[in-house]
Amino acid sequence: MMQADQLKQRIDKIEECTDEAKRAVQAGSAPAELRQIVGTLHEQAHQAQQAASSSQQMGQDGMRNTVMQMEQTGDRAMQVCRSSGNSVDQKTQQAVQRAHDEISSLKKQMQMG
Repeated sequence: MMQADQLKQRIDKIEECTDEAKRAVQAGSAPAELRQIVGTLHEQAHQAQQAASSSQQMGQDGMRNTVMQMEQTGDRAMQVCRSSGNSVDQKTQQAVQRAHDEISSLKKQMQMG
């Protein structure tokens, strides 16, 4: 099982990545659908961050569900990036990819724990 402080660090990192993705979609060329999905992902990460740093732990299961929801949102963002082709700039694609990778990696780690 992951330690609470380790989990919090990982969630903080995901929140930073989604923050970056959000800034990238706002600054770059991104379809409205991607802006919306990244906004949702950022909101989910922010909620996870608050839950991870609050004293009432939502428990391992609750956090696992949150991470799975974030991964599904991240998957959708990746799909939109791929299907939009060149209408999504490189920086945005990389930011979305990085957030998605961080979430997937945390999910794997939680499943193994």
